[in-house]
Amino acid sequence: MNIQPLLSRRMRGLKPSPIRKLNPIMRMPGMISLGGGYPNVKTFVFESLDVVFKSGARFTIRDQSMDLACQYGPTDFHADLKPLILRWHIGKDGVDLKADQVQILNGAQEGLHMMAYLFANEEDSVVVSEPTYPGALGAFRAFTENFISVPLDDQGMMTAELEKILRKRQAAGERMPKFIYEVPNGHNPAGVSLVPDRRRHLLEIAARYRIMILEDDPYQLIRLEEGRDPAPTLQSMDRENLVVRLDSFSKIFAPGLRLGYVSGPADVIGCFQLYKQGANIHTSAMDQSLLTGFLANHTQEAFRAMIRENCRIYRRNRDAVLEAARKHLPADIRYHIPQEGMFLWFEMPEGFDADRMVEQDGVKLGVLLVPGSGFSTTGGLKNFMRASFSMIDPEQIEEGLIRFAGMIKRERERISH
Repeated sequence: MNIQPLLSRRMRGLKPSPIRKLNPIMRMPGMISLGGGYPNVKTFVFESLDVVFKSGARFTIRDQSMDLACQYGPTDFHADLKPLILRWHIGKDGVDLKADQVQILNGAQEGLHMMAYLFANEEDSVVVSEPTYPGALGAFRAFTENFISVPLDDQGMMTAELEKILRKRQAAGERMPKFIYEVPNGHNPAGVSLVPDRRRHLLEIAARYRIMILEDDPYQLIRLEEGRDPAPTLQSMDRENLVVRLDSFSKIFAPGLRLGYVSGPADVIGCFQLYKQGANIHTSAMDQSLLTGFLANHTQEAFRAMIRENCRIYRRNRDAVLEAARKHLPADIRYHIPQEGMFLWFEMPEGFDADRMVEQDGVKLGVLLVPGSGFSTTGGLKNFMRASFSMIDPEQIEEGLIRFAGMIKRERERISH
């Protein structure tokens, strides 16, 4: 697909950094470079860094490796990390990316901001689910306030509703959205996953109307049911080069390192790289070195086994929250049992105001959930609450749900009076 007509106006004046363009040449063996304004490596404060992983594996960053970890690096990837990421991606998703189809990010969150920067003008619209991840809304709203909200149920985004909306817009001669934002696994906040039939339907819709899909998948490997493989990614099912995919190491490695990557059609990824040259030059070379050391010292199966073991913590917590919810919450409080991710999405009766409940009762009762209105583009979802079970200790779970039941009781009394 020709992406040029889809790019935002602000992209027209964006040009490659003349210095960044020379970076590969500067690093050629035997090259005497008087070009880059890089600090002298002798001035760096680090001598070496010894890293010990929980698996017992160790590695040390020193000498030239330390110089590279402390120095300015390529915009796209740490040279040693890129082949490891390409192998990780094909092993995980079965998608054989080329070297120019992937770009390292400061967490997948950076990719949300970049996607909207690259493609959304102020008058453009973006398709999102209702509810949707507020971090995405925050990133997109820097460039457009126009959202096409599509409801979801326990099978994910209701793609039949999306099809109706787009058909109606086309018939009316209205602008088509620039892209569709989708969290296909362990949706934040709803905890649902897009079923295979809807994945196929979503791709059919995108192909018919020539709309890109931004697949944001941080919870893909946070699986709460043993023995079930992840559904095929939208990217792996895409035959039209319409999917731009965000992967994150925050939920499976260490969020403080802020490491993620975007992959997709080479011309789109080239735009991501162009933006990044002007925004922050490159993702931390030191952080990339730590991930490189981990991936180089662990097989893919060993890493996946560690992730599966960590998921037992989330599974235990989810099950404890579900048991406490069944035991203590009124029968008219509805929720979906998540198979992936970290969230439970509570639907309370019409008329309940989650913001009021948190403001008036949260501190008094000592329990905190996130009101649903923060996940809405329309000012709705006021009778919803999101609970995260990722961090809570098992011994706190039942007491937390008892306190949440207290909030519900107080709100019901307020409504009835």
